[in-house]
Amino acid sequence: MRMRPRPSLGVPVLVAIAVVAAVTATHGGRKIPAYSEATTWRGLVGEAHPQVTIGERRVVVLRTPSVAQRLLRAKFATEQQERAWTAQAYAAQQQVLVSLAAHGLGVRPDYSYARVLDGFSAVLDPRAQALLAKDPEVVGVYPVRAAFPAVISSSKLIPAVAPPPVVLRGYDGRGVEIALLDTGVDLAHPYLGGRVQAGIDVVNGNDDAGARTDPQNPNRRERHGTELAGLLVGARGPQGIHGVSPGATVLPVRVAGWQPDATGHDEVYARSDQLIAGLDRAVDPNGDGDTHDAARIALIGVTEPYAAFADSPEALAVDGAFDLDTLVVVPAGNEGAAGPSFGSLDGPAGARGALTVAAIDPRPTTASVHLSVFHGVDVTFDGRLPLLGAVVPPQARDLELGVPHGSGEQAADYFNARGVGLVAGRAALVRAGADPGAAAVAASQAGAAVLLFYGGNLPAGSLGLSSDVDIPVVAIPQRAARAILGGLRRGVHLGVSVGLAHLEPNRFANRVASFSSRGLAFSGGLEPDVAAPGIGLPTSDPGGSPDGEPAFATVNGTSAAAAAVAGEAAVLAEVRPELTAPELASLLAGSARPSAAPLPAGGAGIVDVGAAAAGELSASALSLSFGRVSTHAVTLHNL
Repeated sequence: MRMRPRPSLGVPVLVAIAVVAAVTATHGGRKIPAYSEATTWRGLVGEAHPQVTIGERRVVVLRTPSVAQRLLRAKFATEQQERAWTAQAYAAQQQVLVSLAAHGLGVRPDYSYARVLDGFSAVLDPRAQALLAKDPEVVGVYPVRAAFPAVISSSKLIPAVAPPPVVLRGYDGRGVEIALLDTGVDLAHPYLGGRVQAGIDVVNGNDDAGARTDPQNPNRRERHGTELAGLLVGARGPQGIHGVSPGATVLPVRVAGWQPDATGHDEVYARSDQLIAGLDRAVDPNGDGDTHDAARIALIGVTEPYAAFADSPEALAVDGAFDLDTLVVVPAGNEGAAGPSFGSLDGPAGARGALTVAAIDPRPTTASVHLSVFHGVDVTFDGRLPLLGAVVPPQARDLELGVPHGSGEQAADYFNARGVGLVAGRAALVRAGADPGAAAVAASQAGAAVLLFYGGNLPAGSLGLSSDVDIPVVAIPQRAARAILGGLRRGVHLGVSVGLAHLEPNRFANRVASFSSRGLAFSGGLEPDVAAPGIGLPTSDPGGSPDGEPAFATVNGTSAAAAAVAGEAAVLAEVRPELTAPELASLLAGSARPSAAPLPAGGAGIVDVGAAAAGELSASALSLSFGRVSTHAVTLHNL
């Protein structure tokens, strides 16, 4: 017999938005100003999404109850009952399809759902949509949306990175299964140590969730799933790095992968109907219609930009998984404060059953370099500037300046019509455009000695370290860039002096990252729920490095923060296996370390699994929002 989980959750609070400040450092007995403009992660985290054409693909939600809805009413069920409920949901879908066929509309579903909600997705012409909208058995017909990995990675581990702290001594998530809804995973990576199952491939429809290469370019491989898997269960990595729950087991569910974009090229993304299909399998991994084998925790690594709706099909699917006792952890999104007044959260963060996670900056220090721009004996600019990557200048040196053609994101931009290099051996001055990472790779491969980014106000350390970028990368202020460009246009011979790197306290440590999406959700609900580290996290990368060693990465983004929380939830589930999914969520939110930051930025605070393990009360709501309804019922449960 299966008991329905008791409804319970917790309370919210944290964080802060970065503000501009100027500090000074001393150098050789004189003060060197340290310049810092308002920073942005634009182009680095979640911004450069491919253009995706969904067409007339829709999700149709039926009135016949799903397994989750029936269990919510029945309180408990046997395996046989759940299989019967699943069959009834599929039968209801067939009736709707037969009705469409009677009108001469043959519809072939892409995906069918029965556990987390009852419905299907398909390409529907306008006539079919009109008929379904009038069908009394149909709750609604919803557009399919695109979803994208909510993280950026560099392709090599930053040196001297500190291993993550022990989450809870003596516990590592052993015996807990985490469903990872993301791209494919490099199942052979030694860092994952065989703790990742073969999984389920929703995109291609098979039982192998391994990381795929781009069919149009074998040098491009899916990375995001491998990176999040390493954050969860990685072990015995270089410099002692490890995942948050190295004893847990990961069930990869490939809901994102190489699919055609609007131009016909393959890009990595997911669709909302694929995400729902992934949740439907996460609660029933063997696909037999019985959800008693549901994953304890589901981590969603992709987000739908600005789509934190509470009543969308994907939100309803999250709620269904939650009612089937699977804790669903989702990223807040990487849109920063760019949204309208009600918030910038991504979907499915608006779901009632989602534990939504914001990202904080955990780095105690960041690096800067002393840089001077000079013309003869005249100094145009002199100051200490943020070092964006982890490659430090090996020695102080004076360099000539070079400027690429075009955006600087293509290799050809760094050569003239005769094939002569424009930046080889020089300091390359490049505008930080839509893809700073690509520009850094191109400049490095063109032979630049140093890369100077301007115009993007990029944060210190934001590029991490890439095996394709072996030069220092520095962010310079706009006024310095204007002076340099103006001098070059006038034919003035300018030079740059680059000094050694200098570590300094990170003024934004333990504050919400500027790229992390803010609440409220579109329903008016208070989101995100909690916060966790989401910058510079070391993890695995698919494949190997040029020297044959396994590849590693540092990652930034709210999906990295969500992975940290999912791992901590696995540890908590090991410590207290009797807890239901709502109770796990309640303890994680209710015991978070609070902050003075606004609630819509970081929710209840930074997750503290040790405090959660000692929690004694759970609540039936993580937060309350009062609109036209003036009263709410909240249940407290003594654990």
